[in-house]
Amino acid sequence: MSITQEQILKTFINNRELADVKFFVGLSKTVFYGHKFVVALVSPYWKNLLYSKGWEKQRTRKLTELYLPDLSPIIFRSFLQFAYTRKVAIKDDLVFKLWEMSEKYEIDQLKQYCGEAFNRTLSNENCINYYQFSINRKLEEWSKVSLQYIEKHSDQILKNSDCFLGMGIETIKSILQLGQLSALETDILRSLISWSSHQKKVLQQSGKQAATVKSILQNFMPLIRIDLLDFEGLELLYEHGLIEKKSIFLRCMKLVKTHGIKVQPFTRSGLGLEDLRILLLVNCRRGVERINDLKNSIMSTGIQNVNIMNCETLIPTFEQMCQYDAIVLRNRNGAQLKSNIILGNDLARYVETGRGLVVIAINTLINNDSYRIKGRIQDEGFIPLQSGERIEKQGNQLGEILLPNHPIMKGVNTFRTKTYAHVIDTHNLNDGTLIAKWQNGYPLISEKTKDDHGTVVCLNFHPISTHISTDCGKAWLQDSDGGKIIANSVTYVGMKYNQKINPQKN
Repeated sequence: MSITQEQILKTFINNRELADVKFFVGLSKTVFYGHKFVVALVSPYWKNLLYSKGWEKQRTRKLTELYLPDLSPIIFRSFLQFAYTRKVAIKDDLVFKLWEMSEKYEIDQLKQYCGEAFNRTLSNENCINYYQFSINRKLEEWSKVSLQYIEKHSDQILKNSDCFLGMGIETIKSILQLGQLSALETDILRSLISWSSHQKKVLQQSGKQAATVKSILQNFMPLIRIDLLDFEGLELLYEHGLIEKKSIFLRCMKLVKTHGIKVQPFTRSGLGLEDLRILLLVNCRRGVERINDLKNSIMSTGIQNVNIMNCETLIPTFEQMCQYDAIVLRNRNGAQLKSNIILGNDLARYVETGRGLVVIAINTLINNDSYRIKGRIQDEGFIPLQSGERIEKQGNQLGEILLPNHPIMKGVNTFRTKTYAHVIDTHNLNDGTLIAKWQNGYPLISEKTKDDHGTVVCLNFHPISTHISTDCGKAWLQDSDGGKIIANSVTYVGMKYNQKINPQKN
């Protein structure tokens, strides 16, 4: 039976024979044996210490002695295993302590190993502690990963009362500001009420000035999205004296009674651009700047409420979709759509409620089963453009405008890309209406309203501007009206739905 190098190295861990350094660890002075050259290889701190001139007297002894009262024996044992084998099993309760040891003693390789363990051991039970640790240590990447996890699993995390009750107020505010939580707004409110009740008891037990649940909850009111609460959530706010029943709760009841709309969650009844709520459903592994460029285009004519969700890792439920007046669907080259059939089925249901959809055709309608949208939204002809290959063509500017008075064309005078037209290779409008063409004759903007449902607009161009992609030939020139086309499209489908549920204000 052959013996591996790792097995040989393990025999030297804490082995008194041939050791030349003796560690006294913790207040208990637990003894560990090691080899100076081994720990020096992973730690410049100990290399300078053990091989400096000040330790000449120590070298005359058989064993150099080091006292480490600030470390625990369990942590140091894990460090020795890593120093000899470059491997160590790190449980979630050891990640922080090993990282702090690595930071203090300049053990960069172990610090990197802790980062990998951080990602591997992140769970519903420890994600809050992980986030708070990363904020306290100013570890931006760790805090980003923690928040993404919390955002994706918030519906489960809220059910863990011990986890939520242990959060600090600033941590909760950071989570509420994410805007893409998987939990429903009413469930979030219930957890906030429980947390506030718990804080009230803590303050009473500490002898501090008494506080009411209402006064504690008021810290979160700017972050509670009242328009996304269902009836039960609105009633909870009313019970705690945070809203007036006449002004908000009855407004919701009137909407249902008058128009027969089953609102779950609650749908707003505003009509202005500032009232529209838009979901930007993207599928991008990278490029925050590109996503924000598209978001800025959507908001360029007055829309104020745009939330972003990455559907590569998480797709919204139908109920979550219905919190928005319109959805913009944009897929990136090479990024697979998660559950693209389920997403397509739910988008079809969403459009059937009368809400609007803007589809960025590039990649979303490409002839590739992994990347294109599928399900009912495609199979039943909701989208006004059929799938095709993605191609690059000459004629890279706005061509014939078939409907010059269409709301999407309002204020649109020029449209041009840097070098070429990046399009889906199809002229099949799927019984839709063509609004404008490229100079080369390909569809540029089209729309379809199926069976008196919501409207779907299809934009057959790359949605990013040269403001972000200065060297990208397919990007539209920032001094042309590409952003206005995008914003007008979103406004058009969103306002059509808003006016449909508010006929008295139409």
